[in-house]
Amino acid sequence: MYGSREGQMRVIEAIIATAILAIAMMAAMNVTRSPNPYLSKTRNELVRYCYDFLLRLAESESFDKIVFFNGSLRYGWEGLMRVTLNSLLPAGSLYNMTVYNVTYTGDSVQQEILNGDIITNSASPANFASAKEVAAADVTYTTRRFWILRIHLEITRG
Repeated sequence: MYGSREGQMRVIEAIIATAILAIAMMAAMNVTRSPNPYLSKTRNELVRYCYDFLLRLAESESFDKIVFFNGSLRYGWEGLMRVTLNSLLPAGSLYNMTVYNVTYTGDSVQQEILNGDIITNSASPANFASAKEVAAADVTYTTRRFWILRIHLEITRG
């Protein structure tokens, strides 16, 4: 009589242990893999697009033409950059751009923000915070007048 009860308890213990093991394995699989492989693929494509876009602007010397006029900073160049980005980036893209002037003094590198106005088409930073995928790229560009610019661009799909 006691033998059959012990056998039943062993079977119940084995079922519970198997269920715990299956739950632990499923949890481990969900933690170790990307929950949505489509998003990680599109994010990588968006990062690549961001770099390609900045490099195309650099190759066409657009930064020289937009930011500078006769060797000095153009007044209101931020608005001209905003118009350029609005016309070249795909519809529905949100972007933020910051341009830094880089100077080398001795062994240190100094960076100062060159744009006085915000270069963006986004209404608020919350748009970027709520976006599923945001890509950013930094490109260092030397102008014809030997200004060294670091351009930081963030893009997301709206």
